[in-house]
Formats: sequence, C-alpha cells, structure tokens
Amino acid sequence: MKWGMKSIAITDHGVVQSFPDAHKLLDKIGYDKAGIKIIYGVEGYLLPDKDPIVTKDKGQTLKDTEFCVFDLETTGISFRTEKITEIGIMKMNEQGEVIDEFECFVNPEKPIPQRVQEITNITDDMVKDAPTIEEMFPKVLEFIKGTVLVAHNATFDIGFLKTVAKDLGYEFDYTYVDTLPLARKLYPELKKHKLGKIAEHLKIKVEVAHRALDDVDTTVKVLREMMKTLKERGAKTVGDIAAKCEDEKAKAEEYKRLQPYHAIILAKNYVGLRNLYKLVSISHLKYFYKKPRILKSLYKKYSEGLILGSACEAGELYQAIEQGRPDEEIEAIANDYDYLEIQPTGNNQFLIRNGTVRD
Repeated sequence: MKWGMKSIAITDHGVVQSFPDAHKLLDKIGYDKAGIKIIYGVEGYLLPDKDPIVTKDKGQTLKDTEFCVFDLETTGISFRTEKITEIGIMKMNEQGEVIDEFECFVNPEKPIPQRVQEITNITDDMVKDAPTIEEMFPKVLEFIKGTVLVAHNATFDIGFLKTVAKDLGYEFDYTYVDTLPLARKLYPELKKHKLGKIAEHLKIKVEVAHRALDDVDTTVKVLREMMKTLKERGAKTVGDIAAKCEDEKAKAEEYKRLQPYHAIILAKNYVGLRNLYKLVSISHLKYFYKKPRILKSLYKKYSEGLILGSACEAGELYQAIEQGRPDEEIEAIANDYDYLEIQPTGNNQFLIRNGTVRD
C-alpha cells in the first residue's frame, strides 16, 4: 500500500493460510481508504497426470513389428544448443531377439564439457575423427526405417533426433515407446524408475552405464521383461502397451510417482475462490505426498472462475523448454495456461552456474 500498488496477489506455496489476515487488514482499514485490491491465489504443485507411454500410435500389431531400442549420448541436455556424440541402436523382433545393431561416435563439432566427459567417458579425442551428424543421420534413418522406436526417457532422445531431422530436411514421423512412464505403471512399488533401478529390480545385470550401446542393451533386457508381462495381460498391438500396463492399485498410487510443477492459480471471482479452496483441500486430503499435489485433470474439473499461470523455472512450461521437448509438446503445454510468466533474468542465473543453459 505504501508503494502505491493498486492490487497484489497472495500466492503461498500449496496453502491459503494468509487469506484471513489479508482480508481482516483491509476490513479494518476500509477498502476505499486502502486503495488496494487483493487477488487470492496459490502457488500450487500441479501434477500432469497424463504421461504418454506410446506416442504417434499407428495401430501396429506386436506380431508384425520390429523395435529399435536406442540411446544417445550428447554434449548437454538441450537439443536447441547441444549436439549428439554417440548413437547406439539395437533392433529386436517381437520375440525379443536382437537381430541387428548400430553404434557410432558422432563429431559434435564443439567441445564436450568436462562434467559431461566424466559422466559419459566420451572425450574430445574419441570423437574428433568421427563423422558429423550430417554424414551419419541418413544411415540412422535407413537402419530404423519401418520400426517402432523405444528409449528410456524417450522425450530427451526423440527431441534431439527430431531437431536433427528438421535441420537437415528429413521427415521424422515415428511411433515411439517410452519405457520410463511404462516402468512407473508396471512397477509402482519402486520409488525411483531410473534404468539401473529397474534392471536391479528385475535382476538384470548392468555392465556399464552412460555409454550408448551399453544402456541400449540394458533397455532391451528390461523391455523383454515388460513385454512378457504385457502379453500376459493380453497386449496384441503397440497401443496396448499403454492400455494394458496399469492395474487399479498402480492407478491409485500414480500421483506419488509423477513430478509436480509450480503453477500460479488465481481466483477471479467468488466461484473461483470456492474452487480454489476445494483444490487446496483435496490436494492435502487425497493427494498429499511430500507436498500437496493438484492433479491437472482435477484442476480442469474445478477451473471455473480460476486463472492458471505457468509460474517460474520450476513450472511445467519452463522445464519442458529446458529439457528440450519438441515444439509441438511445448505448445500443447502452453495451451493449458491462461498466461505465461517471464522471470527477471537474475532469478535464473543459477541455470548458467549449474550448466543447464549456456547463457
């Protein structure tokens, strides 16, 4: 009020406990005298509860489908600024037999950061004489032609391949399966679903991590076990991989395994305020796990009178851009929000310090 603000939004994390104090203060001073309007809101932990397992399903039957299980090593996490350093692919048939392999280093035409070298064990010397992605990509496309792609955390790898295809003028319209959300559905008892943890759970020996073909070999072995379970549940098509992977117990517990994102929810009228209270109550009583989580599907049910903002770097939209998600996914996420929040650059300086973004 001293600063002459005409309005202020109150958005505590996950709760609305400040509302009575703010209301009483203005009631005491008098709304006309105070000259400020309070916008009641919350910075919620929004949970996208639709995590795609199969993308671009084209009705393929498992019987007639070959799968290309692949993994990329890169100079960093953003497909917009970073480059591929290694590609590993194993082609397997419906019986789970590996029928062909493809592996190569790629010259990224830029230095590999030291921290990435330590993780991947790939050095500048190892890739300096390797072919560039322009030379190698046609061979990759020939190898994966007519197959369904599979990767663990496929969004990351697919983002790189789509960007390369777009830059070089190639079509890239593949069905792909992500074993990360699939593992969350099939193995809800696990707290973490990293590839190594899943392999350990399935008693699969992991030789070396963070090298393309080694990680692919582990993913192939994990996928074999997954496919056995799915076929026992009646899966006959690629689309059935998503349809048959979850039992009722897993559905009930899924909210604990998904990543929540910050989101700003503002009430624009009394209907919205009532719905805001409803969402906050349900998030504490039904979906509390470390934090009070608001399912995105639940928000849509009670969104009347509410405005949804994309929030800070911890929000779903910003995270999707950081992770290098494809443009169409980023646009689909943005469409769920009523307004997009842009932080002062100083607020995100830590992203440069920790190497998430270049500048």
